[in-house]
Amino acid sequence: MKLLPFADYAKKETLRVKGELPKKGAHDLRFAFITDLHYKFNEEMQASVSNTIHAINTLNKEEKIDFLCLGGDNVGNYPASPEEHVEMMRELASFLAQCDVPVICVQGNHDDNSIHGRISPYSCICRTGANVPDDVQYDVLFADSEKCEHYHGGGNKALYGYFDAPAANTRVVFLNSSGVPYIVENGIMIYNQQWDFGYTEAQLSWLCNTALKDAPENVIFIQHRPFARKHEETNETIYNADVLDKITQAFVRGAKAQFINAHEDFGYSIFADFGGKAHRVPVRIAGHCHADRACVDDMGLLSVTTMLAGRNNSGLAVGDDGEKYSHEPFSATETSFDIFTFSPEHNTLVATRYGAGKSRKFDI
Repeated sequence: MKLLPFADYAKKETLRVKGELPKKGAHDLRFAFITDLHYKFNEEMQASVSNTIHAINTLNKEEKIDFLCLGGDNVGNYPASPEEHVEMMRELASFLAQCDVPVICVQGNHDDNSIHGRISPYSCICRTGANVPDDVQYDVLFADSEKCEHYHGGGNKALYGYFDAPAANTRVVFLNSSGVPYIVENGIMIYNQQWDFGYTEAQLSWLCNTALKDAPENVIFIQHRPFARKHEETNETIYNADVLDKITQAFVRGAKAQFINAHEDFGYSIFADFGGKAHRVPVRIAGHCHADRACVDDMGLLSVTTMLAGRNNSGLAVGDDGEKYSHEPFSATETSFDIFTFSPEHNTLVATRYGAGKSRKFDI
């Protein structure tokens, strides 16, 4: 599907963002982060996504954007068959294919459509039949990332990978925070990606032995669910979140570590050797909470979330500034996304906002 025309209000907003972007140094990393789009079949969403791609292409001509990341909950969030859900993915993918910068997706908790298999409107238990398997999601929305020379997928159609930015001495690691095993008993999924979060041994082992092995000095993490629990009001279970943090701590110190857990479904036995070389994790970025939030977590790492890019009825939330920003269709505030500029030289991270909300600056 071709992009709709670049709307005048979006051109004006793009020009404003261009004037606000910090000057990009030779060793800086710049990427766009769009999360919680909840793409649907309607003209409002088609216009919003078209204007977003036009804006990124326009900015990239002079301001050089290294990649665009879709931060999960990329499609859906209304009653739909699996076939309709996949068609929404295909339409979104057709727009993204017209972006002039590499596009990298991460998985969100709405992306497998399992919510529509729940046994009752208020249940967190889901039957099979409505869910879209990971390999189908990969084929439709994730596979194009592999065409980028700087992107390295997790293999076997895994919904995680990493992107190298050699000039910035930085690697960006994309994790799947909904990476739960597919186990079915009597037609019921023991774990469903709508309400269950976690990391299996396969993903954790890949993280230790591939993504973080021989990594450059700086590693930025991106996933859908916030890394810091402080960003959310809920108390959802995140399987193996504790070992993810332990791995990150060992990586920062350059330590050797053994990680063992005998859980029946989330067990692991992983040895990591980070070579005695200390590293830096400037920031861990996520979506999911639909608001602009930031904190220094219990490990002393900066954790940042970005406001949802989707429609008002996808669920607006209050951010750190105490405001709830509305998304007005066919206007400059029809969406929200950040263009992050990381400067290793100046130890700064700037999130320049396109659309509703405010820009933010963080000292690393």
